[in-house]
Amino acid sequence: MITKDIYLETVLDNAPRLLGLLNRNISSSSYGCFDREYWHYNTVDFACARKQEALLTLSLLYSIKHEKNRYYRSSEILNYIRAAMRFWTKIQNKNGSFNEWYLNEHSFVATSFSAYAVSESLLLLQEDIPENEKKTVVKALESSGDWLGRRNEIRVMNQQTGAAIALLNISLLTNDNKYLKFSKEKISLLNQRQSGEGWFLEYGGPDIGYLSLAIDYLSKYYAKTKDDTVREIIDRSLGFIKYFIQPNLVAGGEYTSRNTEYLIPHGFEIFSHINEDASLIASVVRKGIAENGSFPGFFDDRYLSYVGYTWLQAYMDANPELDETIETNISSHFSGPFKKHFEESGLLVINDDLKHQIVNMKKGGSFRLFDKKSGRTYSD
Repeated sequence: MITKDIYLETVLDNAPRLLGLLNRNISSSSYGCFDREYWHYNTVDFACARKQEALLTLSLLYSIKHEKNRYYRSSEILNYIRAAMRFWTKIQNKNGSFNEWYLNEHSFVATSFSAYAVSESLLLLQEDIPENEKKTVVKALESSGDWLGRRNEIRVMNQQTGAAIALLNISLLTNDNKYLKFSKEKISLLNQRQSGEGWFLEYGGPDIGYLSLAIDYLSKYYAKTKDDTVREIIDRSLGFIKYFIQPNLVAGGEYTSRNTEYLIPHGFEIFSHINEDASLIASVVRKGIAENGSFPGFFDDRYLSYVGYTWLQAYMDANPELDETIETNISSHFSGPFKKHFEESGLLVINDDLKHQIVNMKKGGSFRLFDKKSGRTYSD
């Protein structure tokens, strides 16, 4: 039986690697920095703010009580979390933004996603963070919230979902409705910009991995607000993304706009309680980890820092009913032939007794084909 523990175990396997990225030297000026290229190798001139998102993974490990989790309520881990929060405030630009790839970048994504990770950690650990440190972090979050509130990202829409949940968290921490208004404006734009087929623009078209990230952030938003508009957005996205899972449990690939091949799990577990498509995809994610290995383990150090925490959140919000229905959910999806053509995106999906094939006719005919008889995958 594949239970929710598989999410926790896969992160625990990678926790030592994550801690190896962290500057744990209390006497260092960069104590709490997760960018090893900056604090150890000195190959870059500034610390990437997005790598501080790893502090949310530590915050969740600190909070989850489980016999296999040796990090639970560890004073050492708590000190690292506090140091990581302090370092995040130190690298903030004067206007409230943060940098990811170069100095003075003022990155929308780095500001959105790192602000979410820090604010979520603060909400999770409010009783464990000293009041003076909490005030410093909240002040930095307010500055980021003000900067985000004046901007939108429409080329890569997953970033807009990250801004929405970050702003919602800032409103919860400050009780300031200004940030709640900003977050609702982000949701409104997402609703307007979503394709009728259920996808968001990612550099010119739909992308499966980044759509799963958008679903993830939006599901977190829905869990806190029960916003009907957000649920409608998610339902449409789930109805689209389910067609791009192949019988070998791989989703995405060269036929998408950004070629990604992963599924971020938390949103699917949240919605698996209320949406059959989410139940299917959460089943696929769990079985994929069990059969194909630890997916966070396939990430390089950078992306382990960026998204490792969502596997822990999936563990915390996992649907226990899936324990008994995973195989049924997956087999029923591929049991009968179907053909689906998404005209706006140019994607064509064909499933029959011999094959499962996906073609993007707006990306030069790029395709991925799974041969059900041989078990082989072909792509071009």
